[in-house]
Amino acid sequence: MMLARADLQRSGTVLLAVFAPWLLSCSHMVYQPAPVVPTTSPLPYAATVRLVEVEAFVVEPGATMIADPRIENKVMGIPQPLSKAKKEWERSITEYVAARKTFSYLSTDSQTDLDLSLRLNIYIDPSVSSDFNRVYVARIDATLAEGSGKRLLSQYIGFGKAAGDDDDRGPINLAVQAALNDLFWKIENDQRLRRYRL
Repeated sequence: MMLARADLQRSGTVLLAVFAPWLLSCSHMVYQPAPVVPTTSPLPYAATVRLVEVEAFVVEPGATMIADPRIENKVMGIPQPLSKAKKEWERSITEYVAARKTFSYLSTDSQTDLDLSLRLNIYIDPSVSSDFNRVYVARIDATLAEGSGKRLLSQYIGFGKAAGDDDDRGPINLAVQAALNDLFWKIENDQRLRRYRL
């Protein structure tokens, strides 16, 4: 068991060294929304969308194939913040939300009905062999609060997954867009937001 753990630590160090240049280049990568189909269930609220955090992680090879949904437990090394491009990520995600028309109105100030805070984590799985594509998992944790009193209303999680090869930008876009689709479908179909007018 000790040998297996030591082997895993060594392989983790090698993988982090291999992926370090990618993670650094990822800090300049920005999500580009693909065409968005507007929702058929818009919410009658004005909202502010804020991206609180965006980070990338390398996980243990094959972690995305395991049934355990807590992929954050399989992270190797330290997180790589994408804060250099955070404003661009937030702008792109806001463009997605505007195109989806989840809310009746989007604003950049705090004078809205709802305040939606997002934390985006991207997990890169180098897979179990060199001839197998990398796998990307995007997870978005969202907190929805009242815009005035900041009273917490609800929390949601959106997941997206895509495989990639030499070009990481496309699969990352696919994974993030799938996570956004999953997240906003859950928000739009939350009957609590329709039952009570804020």
